[in-house]
Amino acid sequence: MTMKAPDRATEATSPIALSARPTREHVIARLAGGGAVALRPLRRGETGPLQAIFDAMSPSARAQRYLTGMPRLPAPWLETLADVDGERHVAWLASVGTRPVGVARYVVVAPGVVEIAMEVADAYQGLGIGTVLVDALTTAATARGIRRIRATLLPENEPSRRLVTRLGVRLTVAEGLLEGEGALRLLDPPRVDRHAVVALAARQSGSDHKSLG
Repeated sequence: MTMKAPDRATEATSPIALSARPTREHVIARLAGGGAVALRPLRRGETGPLQAIFDAMSPSARAQRYLTGMPRLPAPWLETLADVDGERHVAWLASVGTRPVGVARYVVVAPGVVEIAMEVADAYQGLGIGTVLVDALTTAATARGIRRIRATLLPENEPSRRLVTRLGVRLTVAEGLLEGEGALRLLDPPRVDRHAVVALAARQSGSDHKSLG
């Protein structure tokens, strides 16, 4: 799953063991196949996790995310992807222990409308991490008054196609890509503790504003 950039060593995939208790820094999400991941908002300027996830993706996975199998993530792109503000550009990170394994983001493209994108390290694909990330992301978006959602993806990206369709995106073919927009629907049933997600997003946003001030 991809989106236009905003203007400005593999572990085994055996069940993931984490404490089920949320903290002030993370929300713990249980995966459908067992195990769990820790979710939190990406902090402004936090490039390390993004680079680690990119490095853990194959050329085909990178192509699905960026529409080209980039051998490296250019520094200006990396800086832009980390330039989150908790309002117009928001990203949520999934981690297993200290290892970043996935990230989902939205960028406000019009009043009340966001474009979303998501990526998961190859070794952790197929576990439902993308689903819990997107559920956290869209929960945070809805809490901020977002009502519509856009996405662009390659036609062969079937998992993302199914996921964004569940979110309300109506996809059509345009110049070899699938593109669409629709009224945002939260996943049913929920895959995250939505109250905890909204609370953590509010705390992180407040912290970022204080640090910027």
